[in-house]
Amino acid sequence: VSYGVEWVEVAAGGVAGVGAPSVVWCVSEESDVPSSVRVLTGRVLEVVTGQAAEPVVFATRPGDVAAGAVWGLVRSAQSEQPGRFVLAEVEEGFSDWGRVIATGEPQVRVAGDKILVPRLARRGQESRQDLEQISGAVLVTGGTGGLGALVARRLVERHGVRELVLVSRRGADAPGAGELVAELSGLGADVRVAACDVADRRALAALLDEIPSLGGVVHTAGVLDDSVVEGLTPER
Repeated sequence: VSYGVEWVEVAAGGVAGVGAPSVVWCVSEESDVPSSVRVLTGRVLEVVTGQAAEPVVFATRPGDVAAGAVWGLVRSAQSEQPGRFVLAEVEEGFSDWGRVIATGEPQVRVAGDKILVPRLARRGQESRQDLEQISGAVLVTGGTGGLGALVARRLVERHGVRELVLVSRRGADAPGAGELVAELSGLGADVRVAACDVADRRALAALLDEIPSLGGVVHTAGVLDDSVVEGLTPER
């Protein structure tokens, strides 16, 4: 059985006596996505670590790629401080924020005169034919780590991937790399393990040049430096 998120219409008016919210627009003003992400998440962080008494709505626009980072950061803040923050995806010119707040929902999309909210929905029994099949090689950064190994297995077992490139700083010398390759090979995949620091642009470019049939990339590499939202800084 599979589940997914569906956006369903909800009526406003569920919450009474809520004051006017403070609205923080989080819209990309630069064409460079990484720069926009840094600017917008910095703006969000400044607000969520503040002491605003009124509810705060973080407003984004449909199709804004950098807004995904805003939603991720605000969702984390919502889990730590329930009731303080609302995420709203709205069209340019929208101003009926009281209606958004009155739903009592932490995340909304406004489409025309409708307010939509996310709900988990059952989608029935999933078959292999229902899954998107991926052709070509798939590169997994952090591919020899715990999360990377889980992703690699799913790509092979559920999405029919038959060529994998698992990248990590230590490559084949990483703990468990040999066992992982043997397991994935036993499932029918052609697996290559490469040592590469993906933060090194030249090294990464050279590696990509060696994969002419690249069909996809999954990033699971990372360095853990976690904290509650109030302890975060732009550098972190």
